[in-house]
Amino acid sequence: MDDDGEDRISGLPDELLHAILARLGSPGSAVRTGVLSRRWRHLWAPQPELVLGFVLDAPRPPLPAFLEAVDAALAACAAPTLKRLCILPPGGGGGVPAGRLEPWLRFASERVVGSILLLVRPPPETCGEEEAVLDLPACEGVTTFDLSFEGDWRLRPASAGIFRALTVLRILSCRIEASELAALVSTHCPCLTDLMLTSIVLVSDSDLPIRSDSLRSLWFAVRKTRRLEIVALRLEKLCVSAPIHEARISAPNLAELEWSHPVYNPNCHHFDDVGCRLRKLELGLNASLMQQFDEVDELKLAMFIPEGIAAYQNFLDETNLPKCKILTVSSGWDYHGLVPGMLHLLRSCSSMRKVFLLDYSDYAMRQPCVPACPCLLEESNRIDDISLGSLEEVEITSYTSYHGALEFVEQLSRCNVPILKKVVLKQKTDSAPPPTKELCEKIRSMWQPNNIEVEYCVFSDRGECVCID
Repeated sequence: MDDDGEDRISGLPDELLHAILARLGSPGSAVRTGVLSRRWRHLWAPQPELVLGFVLDAPRPPLPAFLEAVDAALAACAAPTLKRLCILPPGGGGGVPAGRLEPWLRFASERVVGSILLLVRPPPETCGEEEAVLDLPACEGVTTFDLSFEGDWRLRPASAGIFRALTVLRILSCRIEASELAALVSTHCPCLTDLMLTSIVLVSDSDLPIRSDSLRSLWFAVRKTRRLEIVALRLEKLCVSAPIHEARISAPNLAELEWSHPVYNPNCHHFDDVGCRLRKLELGLNASLMQQFDEVDELKLAMFIPEGIAAYQNFLDETNLPKCKILTVSSGWDYHGLVPGMLHLLRSCSSMRKVFLLDYSDYAMRQPCVPACPCLLEESNRIDDISLGSLEEVEITSYTSYHGALEFVEQLSRCNVPILKKVVLKQKTDSAPPPTKELCEKIRSMWQPNNIEVEYCVFSDRGECVCID
């Protein structure tokens, strides 16, 4: 107000006032502007976005008060359509009953023409009970739908209606019938491109068919899936992180595959019309899926070799690498030597340009191998049959002790690496003291004749990384 008491802010055009309110971040803040002037009291109602959630730095409101505020805000909303609806109840104080949540979803189905983010959980007394059912109506205008339930809610999609505009769907933590999930993805979402199903549990052990002409990315973590069938002509990215008894996947445009659970059986898990080349392949504890492909641009392996001769022999038989440009190995070599294991991987592929090794080995607890283990044989440490004519960079990160990494670097320095340019050694600071200056100079001297740059770094849990001269 000026010296005469005139409210000049309220004299601004509606369009400018709406722009100011839109930058406040939440309707709660917008509603509080009503104390400035009578004209401001309902200005927030036509806003194209509703973000209903507590502010991190402010005291958390009681859950009942928050639920009342959400109901009031949705009832007062005067905007014919919303570009975004976000509801984030405060933690603690119980959960949201299904009967309270369903009107919010009906509102979304009628008004939202953009994105929805809903992060709720059922009340504690309903967790684990099959009767806690939430009906999901068809939302024709929604383009992005994030549903996070944080509990054992049963989700029941509408049997009629279409999510006509939906391109991105993410569902976290609920139970659902396999037939309803299949219908939702394959029939009711004709434009779906990105699908993430995380911590989902089918009501009973069931077959799950997913057929889509639009799907490009699928993250699949659905338990109690007996048989998974995927037919997706445009699918480019697939991540499977839940155990599946059987699978048949037809995806001719598949470029990136992550198979992170330990079970893969070529007799039960079939890849049809997938091709022999991938842009990226990421595997968990079972590396035999590599044999499905001839060439991979980027290969990531999370490996663990159990104790015993048979386990190491199985590693030798199953880990023949496809042709690849970038290799990342994340492993704990708790029962067998890091050096012979890494030399075996390098021996089976000569096309690599970059190698990244993440060593989680607990050297203090390592048990010695039996004398007859193949990892102790002289031929397992041979380097004369290793030729890495394309290798340009090696980076080794040690999370416990750097001793295994140094042994590997010493062996690598004797290999045929004609165009290698850089070796980087990283050490976690709270696991072991960094290598001494004398040791660093010794390692540099291994590479000096070839003018290869050697870099030492230490890092902490906070992510800070410092180079050592």
